[in-house]
Amino acid sequence: MVRRLRTTVIGGSNTVMQPGYLPQLVEMSAMRGVHIDIVADLSVGGTTSAYGLYGLKTSEAIEQSDLLIMEYALNDAFIYGDERRQFRHWARLHEGILRHALARNPALRICTLVLGARNGSWINSVPSIDAGIHYLAEYYGTACIDVPRELLRRFGREVVTNPAFYADQGHYSRPIATGMLADVAAERLTALATGPWREAGAAHLPPPVDPEHFADAEVVTAETLFTLARDAGVVAFNNRRFSLNAIDLARHELTLKLDGGKLLGVFHVSTGETAPLALHRNNTGYACSLLKGGVQDGKFKFLAAMLPCEFLYGGELLQPVGPETIRLGQAGDAGGLKAHVAKDNVAQTTPMPDGSCLPLLGLMHSGKQLDLQIRPRAGNKALAAA
Repeated sequence: MVRRLRTTVIGGSNTVMQPGYLPQLVEMSAMRGVHIDIVADLSVGGTTSAYGLYGLKTSEAIEQSDLLIMEYALNDAFIYGDERRQFRHWARLHEGILRHALARNPALRICTLVLGARNGSWINSVPSIDAGIHYLAEYYGTACIDVPRELLRRFGREVVTNPAFYADQGHYSRPIATGMLADVAAERLTALATGPWREAGAAHLPPPVDPEHFADAEVVTAETLFTLARDAGVVAFNNRRFSLNAIDLARHELTLKLDGGKLLGVFHVSTGETAPLALHRNNTGYACSLLKGGVQDGKFKFLAAMLPCEFLYGGELLQPVGPETIRLGQAGDAGGLKAHVAKDNVAQTTPMPDGSCLPLLGLMHSGKQLDLQIRPRAGNKALAAA
């Protein structure tokens, strides 16, 4: 019997790649009688589960879908690693995706694809992120396809550790390795599509594993920001893959007041003209690079991107916090600001030349939003230390 599954996809660069495993998965599933009709592909390279949650919250695709495929294990492991605080923070994001998606569409089928980096911990130990995905999938009755584990079982360590199996540290070689990946995923997905799936509705969601999950995190979109600062420019970025509208806050300062919550991510566009971000939490400020390596070396004119914000909290990452103020703007000469370069970014020079921009796509935070304001920078000066 032919099955058609309207599908939303979220994930990182392995999912974005064209050609890559995703079109091969669609083709191989169709050969097995399962047609994956993609309603929305919200995958963005170099992002984590935080971007996946943001993408779902800013899209209406979930209600139109039978299946959600997500692929973040490789990127999540790179950003969050095995450290206890980071891992639990990641688990709140991943559980947040599951609960948010199932609350909006109780009949939704969710399948998490686990991919593994070259020389990743999965080669010779139990990987914490992967194990967490399995745990939450079993708890919520969703599906998990662990590709590295299955390839290791089928072909042995010699194949999956062969240098030719990967194009680089985080991407599978095309078309052979991606085809092997797609074949494993299509086989499992076909079995899942023709067998019993989770039937519990939102009213039957189990109690959360972590009561502090981020399913109820709030988003602030570029459209919302524009209503607060109509004198700020809206910049359109278009290519064959993306069509993005960002608000340029290079000459403005954004102030966000939260109670009992944390800033989870700053979503932006990285270009050669994107200025460093001055990001303040209360009285501590950082000059954050927003430059991606693929933009710096000229491979891409622009990239949709995210700045993970766990670094703002250190030992307080898992602790409740009271009312606090977050400020964002263009970094100046970085005087008094601590330099911060995210793991997947490259350092950039401050200050930027005239004509620089700060294109924001949005924000996501937990807790209660007390206030959100955007003002022109005083004297048109870059945002410096408090």
